[in-house]
Amino acid sequence: MTIDHLEIRQKVITYAKKLQSERLVYSTAGNISVRIPGEPNLLACTPSSMQYDLIEPEDIAIVDLDGNQVSGRRSPTSEVQMHTMICKHRPEIGGIVHTHGKAVMTFANLGWTLPPILTGLCEATGGAVYTSPYSQPETDQMYTYTIPALRDRGATFLRYHGLLAIGADLEHAFHTAAVVEGACEVYLAARQFVDEVPELPAPQVEWIASYWRAQFPGAPEPLPAPEPLPGPEELQYTA
Repeated sequence: MTIDHLEIRQKVITYAKKLQSERLVYSTAGNISVRIPGEPNLLACTPSSMQYDLIEPEDIAIVDLDGNQVSGRRSPTSEVQMHTMICKHRPEIGGIVHTHGKAVMTFANLGWTLPPILTGLCEATGGAVYTSPYSQPETDQMYTYTIPALRDRGATFLRYHGLLAIGADLEHAFHTAAVVEGACEVYLAARQFVDEVPELPAPQVEWIASYWRAQFPGAPEPLPAPEPLPGPEELQYTA
């Protein structure tokens, strides 16, 4: 095992444990992959059906973009084909996080769209999060059916399944997954009081989303700030 592979394997373990500690997965559900720096045709992936708190560096599988396992004492996630195909066709993507949190699974089951209801959500995903059509696990459908929903977006709900988040690196992908889970919780809570949850105005969404796009190599600089929204003529506060 090279030093670089050891470091990247340890990073995968760190983020896998964060998935569990932040309740973004349960038991062995979900998975992570990260493109290996300096070796863009290799991914480090979480192992299949293994409790996250028991994973050791040797358990992290190294696979090429054709799905062939290069090293690791355990097989990669059973959904490895989704990871390899996305990274093969999207060279700007360096990290993928697949979660099974309660809130995102609720959206996935209902086939809902998460509108741009929060500034942090727009910064983490580039705008609204859509639900992809149901794709049979462990097939190339998990790639082909998600591509439209991932155009200019950092995440998509997998129908009847969970959430798929992408990023220029593992840190961005994890951030996206965590923020979407929280935003889904906010949306579901708000729906108890209103039928239609308020959304940010489109110019604000586009401006904030430009900061999400800026994470990728070769992306343009973020957009200049739009004109501030008009506020009330007189602000009144009561104690």
